[in-house]
Amino acid sequence: MTKEQVWLALSVLDLRERIIFLLAVLGGMRPGEILALRWARVDLEMIEIAQRVYRGLPDDPKTERGKRQAALPPDFAFDIAAWREISADTAPGALMFPSERGTFLSRDNFLRRNIQKKLEKVGLGWVNFQVLRRMQASLGHKEKLDPKVAADQRGHAIGVAIDTYTESDLESRLEAVTKLERALAGGKQSNRGAKQESSSEPGFRGKRGKIE
Repeated sequence: MTKEQVWLALSVLDLRERIIFLLAVLGGMRPGEILALRWARVDLEMIEIAQRVYRGLPDDPKTERGKRQAALPPDFAFDIAAWREISADTAPGALMFPSERGTFLSRDNFLRRNIQKKLEKVGLGWVNFQVLRRMQASLGHKEKLDPKVAADQRGHAIGVAIDTYTESDLESRLEAVTKLERALAGGKQSNRGAKQESSSEPGFRGKRGKIE
């Protein structure tokens, strides 16, 4: 996807879908990791990934490196705060994205019915979770992010030597995903502080302004 296609997609997605979409594009998370998230592991700066959904059941992350702290860029955190405010159950053990029955969402059904169905209207019906994850990697490469930091954010290795002897910290990952957020917003600096003073409305903002 191009940056323009990402913005077009965001314009037709509702809040829940937009957050899941951006957790893949900005956060580099796998769909099973996203749909297994519980509120106890989510705050305004990072998500602790300790579980995934596999074939409808809770499971360990795909690899040991999958157990990680994925940083969240500052503007995106406003959308997550908004979703918390309107979620029916925000108890620590509650799912962040439950089905109507309170169970894990089906990855394939959610993608087809809630994301691709809307993206088809703007010519992006071909987008899937693999495309979103590749977008995160491609955008990070274009923005010259540290390869090790980017790999740690996505939860996979880039080579035995560097993977075994180095590990990026959360601060570096936060800087990395903030760069991605600004890249999608057209390179503008985050004005998080100004938004907090001037508006109580949360939301991921960029060159198009607040996405309702």
